[in-house]
Amino acid sequence: MEWIETTGSTVDEAKDRALDRLGIAEDDMQFEIIDEGSSSVFRLKRKEARLRARVKPVSTRSKTPDRRSRNNKKSKNNKNDKSGSVRNKNNNNSKKAESKGKTTKNINNKPDKNETKTGKKRDNNTKSSKKGTSNSNSVSNNKASVEEKKDKMDLEEQAEITEDFVSGLLEKMGLQARVVSSIEDNRAIVQAQGLNLGLAIGPRGETVRAITQLSHTMIQRLSDGEAEGKLTVDIGGYRERRRTFLAEFAVNQANDVLDGGHSIALDPMNASDRKVVHDAISELEGVTTRSEGSDYDRHVVIFVDDAV
Repeated sequence: MEWIETTGSTVDEAKDRALDRLGIAEDDMQFEIIDEGSSSVFRLKRKEARLRARVKPVSTRSKTPDRRSRNNKKSKNNKNDKSGSVRNKNNNNSKKAESKGKTTKNINNKPDKNETKTGKKRDNNTKSSKKGTSNSNSVSNNKASVEEKKDKMDLEEQAEITEDFVSGLLEKMGLQARVVSSIEDNRAIVQAQGLNLGLAIGPRGETVRAITQLSHTMIQRLSDGEAEGKLTVDIGGYRERRRTFLAEFAVNQANDVLDGGHSIALDPMNASDRKVVHDAISELEGVTTRSEGSDYDRHVVIFVDDAV
């Protein structure tokens, strides 16, 4: 490391400047004082201190033993490499001999042409047999599906099951009624006839609608969802009276629309009651209907037919 020179008003100041220039600690610096500095008479003029410094040199180790050890290691590695190359040659020779033996075995064990032909024929026969079995299975599955479709629960069976269900339910409610059934227009109609059946009808027919819904659910479960036609349950003639009343009411409302020339929205109704209104007004000229709203707010709107 080269020497540097620094000055200062004192030796300590010059030393600090040297440390700053070298960027090291004081223990790592070697310095020599060139001039300690002095002051003149009456301290009018002062001579600065001056020193030179450098980084303290590090003692080096002898390299002769390392070189010897390295040479010894190199000689050992060379010996190992030679022995390894000899081993690799032997291994390669043995692998070549084995590969030659395998090739000769493969040449000697070539399959006969006749055997390959017969094998191909067998494969073709197995493929054709598989195709035949798959085709037969598909045909049988189609037949089974057709038979399943044919085995839908007919209307007579639905009517009989619903009769027993409604009779048992009314008996549990403490009501006496005669339950009969009929088939009309692809619909099974089950009717309970008797007196004092208001408990089974309910306010605005809510109970009879609930009984009808239960009957539908029972039939769907017993038939696995495969039931013919439609099912209607009526108690005490409520549905027939309700149908007559709604038809007359719808006609009266339609006449008001024709007279006033403005549309009328009816109160919310269930699907069966809305159908009665639509059917009744469809026979009139000059007016038409449509259903609006959703869920419990679904209702019928009667308005003038613009096509007229």
